[in-house]
Amino acid sequence: MLVEITKDSLMNAIQYVIKAVAANSSIPILQGIHIQAGADGVTFTASNTSLTIQSIIAHDDVSLTVKRTGAIVIPSRYFHDIIRKFNGDKVILEIKEPMILSIVSGHSQLRLCGMDPTEFPSIDDGEAFPSTKLRINTSLLRSTIKQLAIVASTSETSPILTGVSLECSNDCLNLIATDGVRLAYRALSLEDAAINSVNVIIPAKNLYELSKMLNKADETTEIEVINNRVNFTTNGLKVESALIEGTFPSIINVIPQSYMCEISVDKACLLKAVECVTVMASAHVIKLVANADTLKLLSKTADVGDIQNEIPILEMCGEEFMISLNGKLFFDILQNMDCTSVRIRYTGKTSPIVVLPDNSLMSSLFLITPVLTR
Repeated sequence: MLVEITKDSLMNAIQYVIKAVAANSSIPILQGIHIQAGADGVTFTASNTSLTIQSIIAHDDVSLTVKRTGAIVIPSRYFHDIIRKFNGDKVILEIKEPMILSIVSGHSQLRLCGMDPTEFPSIDDGEAFPSTKLRINTSLLRSTIKQLAIVASTSETSPILTGVSLECSNDCLNLIATDGVRLAYRALSLEDAAINSVNVIIPAKNLYELSKMLNKADETTEIEVINNRVNFTTNGLKVESALIEGTFPSIINVIPQSYMCEISVDKACLLKAVECVTVMASAHVIKLVANADTLKLLSKTADVGDIQNEIPILEMCGEEFMISLNGKLFFDILQNMDCTSVRIRYTGKTSPIVVLPDNSLMSSLFLITPVLTR
């Protein structure tokens, strides 16, 4: 292998794939980055078995020249730290002797001991069953994942709830996440209505890592479900995730079908108010009090003090209400909503409140269970 590549392109590729490196794995090869130089370009791959990330730099990219093909797996931590500290604009990667990678940049030269690339787990490994593919706008997928992944549970006591449910039928893609206290739901329309049905559960932590790699450009991401894995492919990046086995809880009876009051408020104002009053909230519990034209937010901590904040209500339909919530969980929902104003529906003292982006046309919905206080 003999490759000449710009430092910027190399660092971009490394920073993508290193998110999937199994740093504490007992299998040494999973602590490395697989480098494959071929006629079509150079591919960098890392895997922790649950998540595999592949960054591809095509041969026609001006930042890359492949003079000789080959492959090797090298320790990720040393490779990342060394390349990051190079001063040169270009980096030469060369295998001059078996399992040794020579790295040259400017006046710096070093050799890294590598591992056998044939022992590295390959993406799409195993006999493939017929797959299901769908395509979605990359920016839309990115915003959707950010809204849902934050709501999934982080407790392994209920593995199903650590995932995001992805259900697809015809031209509609439904995504659901819940931790038992909050619930997020989003429905997306797909341009390709001829696809087969899909019903899988994807680890939320893997989706969150994916969202950080997706850009906001008007591009397309292909999603392919094959065997017990799901692949996301877009613009030189391929991410493969394991799936969670089981049945996701039904939300049919969870979403309130009627409400006693609906208010509309500016999201930025509400976000700041929630963040402010949560600082003084004992166990993060804040109180919302809605009257004719004002939404009051209150909290207190015994022997410390209390706080009150008010924001104007843009619209109100129904009776006044008062309810207590976990401010931190409420803040996380609001922070990831892409809208200028939100609608809050009060459905009863012991029922979840419904939070809707004002521009969603009911394609997005969030629930948060109230905290019962004296």
